[in-house]
Amino acid sequence: MFFAVLVAALALSVGLAIYSLTARELELSSVAAQSLYAVYAADAGIECALYWDAKHGCQADGSGCGSAFATSTASVVPSANVLCESQDITTTRSYPAPSNPSVAAATTTFSLQFQGQPYCAKVSVSKYIDTANVPRTVILSYGYNTCGNSQAKVERELQASY
Repeated sequence: MFFAVLVAALALSVGLAIYSLTARELELSSVAAQSLYAVYAADAGIECALYWDAKHGCQADGSGCGSAFATSTASVVPSANVLCESQDITTTRSYPAPSNPSVAAATTTFSLQFQGQPYCAKVSVSKYIDTANVPRTVILSYGYNTCGNSQAKVERELQASY
């Protein structure tokens, strides 16, 4: 009888240990999946910005290409036909104070909501002239696994600079 109780206790403790490991692994894989959703959203946002920075206004023969984003405070940002995920992105311009007042700078921001999905991205495209008088662009894309307020919200950031 003592041997049977000992074997049952041992089997129970092994079973509980396996259950505990399995539960923790499932929780970890769920967090990893949410992180991937945020990375994919950030990647889609940055790809959209890269595309419209290079291809806006292109003609059928490939000529006339330019950027859809502001390059200075005097730039005119298109208000229509800049599409990502089948939605016309609403652009907003803000002008950060450059460290050098003679440098023209502009930042264009937009949000991207993925149709039928809970995740989204917020993208910022900054253009400025560096100290060597070379035009520069920095694209920051923040991806979120959910766009609402949630304690389980995951944010991932991707950056492209050129």
